[in-house]
Amino acid sequence: MKLRACVTAAVLVCLAATAFADLSREYREWGAGPLQFLLTKDEAAKWRTLTSDADAKAFVDLFWARRDPTAGTPRNEYRETVDARIKYADEQFTGESGRGALTERGKAFILYGTPKRAERAVPNRGTGGTTSTDLEVGRHEAEGALIQWTYEGDEAQALFGAQRAVIRFVDRLGNQEYKIERGRIDMNKAQERAIERSIAQPSLTVAPTVSAAATPAPAPAPAAVAVETPAAAAPGVTTELTTDAFKTAVAEAKYSGGSATWGEYVTSFGEYFVPVGVYIPKSAGVSGTDATFFGVVQDAGGKNVLAFEEPVKLTATKDDYFVDKSLSLPAGKHKGIFGVAQNGKVVALASTDMTLAGTLDKDASAAGQLILSNNVYPLSEAQKPNDPFAFGGLKVIPKADRTFRPSDELWYFVELRHPGVAEPALPEGTVPVNPADVPRMPKIQVKLDVAGTTTDGKPVKMAAAPRETDAIELRGVPGHFGVGNAMPPNTFKPGDYTFTVKVIDTVKKTSYTLSEKFKVVE
Repeated sequence: MKLRACVTAAVLVCLAATAFADLSREYREWGAGPLQFLLTKDEAAKWRTLTSDADAKAFVDLFWARRDPTAGTPRNEYRETVDARIKYADEQFTGESGRGALTERGKAFILYGTPKRAERAVPNRGTGGTTSTDLEVGRHEAEGALIQWTYEGDEAQALFGAQRAVIRFVDRLGNQEYKIERGRIDMNKAQERAIERSIAQPSLTVAPTVSAAATPAPAPAPAAVAVETPAAAAPGVTTELTTDAFKTAVAEAKYSGGSATWGEYVTSFGEYFVPVGVYIPKSAGVSGTDATFFGVVQDAGGKNVLAFEEPVKLTATKDDYFVDKSLSLPAGKHKGIFGVAQNGKVVALASTDMTLAGTLDKDASAAGQLILSNNVYPLSEAQKPNDPFAFGGLKVIPKADRTFRPSDELWYFVELRHPGVAEPALPEGTVPVNPADVPRMPKIQVKLDVAGTTTDGKPVKMAAAPRETDAIELRGVPGHFGVGNAMPPNTFKPGDYTFTVKVIDTVKKTSYTLSEKFKVVE
């Protein structure tokens, strides 16, 4: 049986060599490189049948297109992430023979990304470090070293089927060749999960042609994009509404039935975007979730710089409704007028003043807006980089009217970009792997203050001393963290209040003070 298996394997190798003989070096290296780790079984089988560069190019184009989280735009953020991981693996895992991205650590890094913690320990029989009993039995374990990567949270659950997963790499021969310790985790299943999660368009069979000239750049979403050039210069962009009822509603400016909110954010790739939303109380007469979301953004002179109208599904939030989208807008003072219609009737119209920077430095340390919400929940689908009010897979719906009931949980949330990070506290007896390998976390303190007056005229002042709080790393957004919490529903009596959050970065010794007014009603 062993001989037969060896012969069969030899035949397959010869057939594969024959199939690839007609491919250029570029494509032979593509198939033999680290991207092989990201192929589905069907893709791997298909790749082995290719006999021409034209077929290989079509395969590669489709491979990336199926994984593009922002289809229809010139950029493929998934490809950028993978390329960065491959580059990092080639640079950091150079102690092993061959290419760093093709080592077992390189493969794990490309598939699963940066672990929550990375540690190195030297097995020994003394009291320090990790003893050989922690490792698979073998004659070289006491001479080698152990590297341990720990993944935690929702990402670990999605990849490994557990909230905490530990991958161990063992150098059994003492020659810097680290191999995954088998049996602790089903690595084949984890690889399949990682591949499955990467595919954004599974039904795609031919890579679409995307013209950079035909798509505004940056393009945060397949929504209307505001630019300072005439609409004719950018296909799909409009500055005028087309529905007469919506034009009339905006012109008459009878704001009722909803409240508008907005913010300014930047993706880790540097794309500036402005999420806008309308919060609609159930009392506005909303029926069902089918609706049309429309809006106009005007500059300081009253000239339209953007207009849109599109069918949407309203999001039910507690007893009310919410709709939002992301826009690209120029710097300056603007007025946004946003509305929601059902069955041709405008059920909500709201306006908001918007002073916009027009761009944000993706690498700068900063804090986003203070969001007050009574509805925070995990998203059921993978978010795109510029999805509105979505943070690492978490949806935070702003309570645009900032009106809460005593039965509500009042959440506050702030996104932090590139706060200072501290050296990790490793267990005694361990030393860090290459520092770039070890995730470092911010050290954040939060000081909360609330001042206001109850409806019966009693002044209220509450303050809490600064206290350390966890900054949650936002999945898929390197360098971005979330800070927030909920307060008990009966903390405030009916009245008008100002909520102030001071976020203190104790590593960079900087702070951000953010305030919002809110109301509590019976």
